[in-house]
Amino acid sequence: MRARLVIFAIIMGFACAGVQAASSLWPESVLVVTSDKYPVATPDAFKSYIPKVTQLNLDSVSQVERRLSEELPANEELAKAEFQRRVEAIGKAQLESELRNAYQAVGAAMAYRLDRYPAVIFDEQVVVYGLTDLSQALEKYRQWRLSSGEVTVHE
Repeated sequence: MRARLVIFAIIMGFACAGVQAASSLWPESVLVVTSDKYPVATPDAFKSYIPKVTQLNLDSVSQVERRLSEELPANEELAKAEFQRRVEAIGKAQLESELRNAYQAVGAAMAYRLDRYPAVIFDEQVVVYGLTDLSQALEKYRQWRLSSGEVTVHE
């Protein structure tokens, strides 16, 4: 009986190690840097496996600017007044928050030295370029993890 328990414990240890290794193929965070031209959808199922998925749009800054400056009057004084009215309508704190979020995409592109987009960044380390399907990007990431020798899966 004791020998069976020891064998069972050893088998369970191997099984758990395989599950743990396989689960390490899942990134802890995903950062997507894209634009309006390349929309990236994040399926709900994807979000259930990866706790932190952040999308940043490089066009967000121009969207905010366009909203504030669109069809302003030619008269400088009237344009200033209308601009001020728009800022007040949005709310200064809200506008600052929107601009801060909008510039995050630009900051991320610079910080990660991205040379094109869309770019999907896994665990702040691995960049997959050109894919708008996060499932495909995740599969590329997982293949890279397996081929790099960082992760071994015991089956």
